Amino acid sequence: MHRLLMGMALAVAVLPVHAAGPQIALSAAQRQALNIEVGKAEAASGLPLDRLPATVRVPLEGSAVVTAPFAGVVVAVLAREGQAVSRGQPLVRIQSREAMTLGADLAAARGEYRVAVAQAGRDRQLHAEGIIAASRMQVAVAREQAAAAHLHELQAARATAPSAAAGTPGVYELRAPLDGRVLERAVRLGEPIATLAKAYVIARRDRVLLELHLPARHAAVLRVGLPVLVDGGSAGEVVETGGAIDAASQTVLVRAEVATGQLLPGQQTTATLLLPAPAGALSLPSSALAERAGGYVVFVGDAGGFTAVPVQLLAQTAAGRSVVSGPIRAGAAVVTAGAGTLKAMAAGGD
Repeated sequence: MHRLLMGMALAVAVLPVHAAGPQIALSAAQRQALNIEVGKAEAASGLPLDRLPATVRVPLEGSAVVTAPFAGVVVAVLAREGQAVSRGQPLVRIQSREAMTLGADLAAARGEYRVAVAQAGRDRQLHAEGIIAASRMQVAVAREQAAAAHLHELQAARATAPSAAAGTPGVYELRAPLDGRVLERAVRLGEPIATLAKAYVIARRDRVLLELHLPARHAAVLRVGLPVLVDGGSAGEVVETGGAIDAASQTVLVRAEVATGQLLPGQQTTATLLLPAPAGALSLPSSALAERAGGYVVFVGDAGGFTAVPVQLLAQTAAGRSVVSGPIRAGAAVVTAGAGTLKAMAAGGD
């Protein structure tokens, strides 16, 4: 290869030095012999931060913790971890002393409410006819309101602890509050459960939350809505940006909601965040870059040949793309294969 380059260097014309570097003129045959390929520089749609460490979390929206309204003993476990569940689907059955008395209390409260409503109605009529004082009517109305409040309280309790379908006295069910997937099951068959203790954690099936830590230098351009791509194919967007820099790591926390795919809460993965690209930034194949003097150059082609133009590398992805800034316009012809060969030829002509 070295002998080929020496021969080609003698056969090509190294024109006077251009403002950006020496220009190299090659014939079509010489380009083909040196495997020089040319493409077009594209305007960068974003600045990718590639392979950022990320942790999968439970999504904030569309998630729920199911708790036991009454203490008791677990008599049936109906949903397992990882299982898909539908809204209203029974998850677990619990036998409880409080649930056993709830039905009787509810029946008594309904009776008390009917009596209070009837008494308040009569007293309103008697007060309108001037037979009783307003104070007596107000007492009846207050009793009606108190009975209504007590009834509503017990009805709400029944709604949170509906009776099991089998109708066994004192056995109530916890049911799924949404369509989703069981992420955590904290109940075990035959074990006691306390009042308001966590029984299940359920989250939506289609989205998860992703936590990323970005270098503090990018904090100024972070905003909600920036695209995020998880290695493996799941995509989403930023939903939260941290309001402070972590003093120890000098990073800022970013949270994104992404499609679940194969991701599970607690999983460690990597992701790409697409920041806004600076004005004039270009996207090129990484093969278009050639290192020179501690920096990078891109060979730009025109009718006269190829010119090495210095550029600043802004970002580089594992997919083989680079974002650069420099005196190159979108649509310009750039060498995408063979840049190293042209660099060697330019050095030989200096």
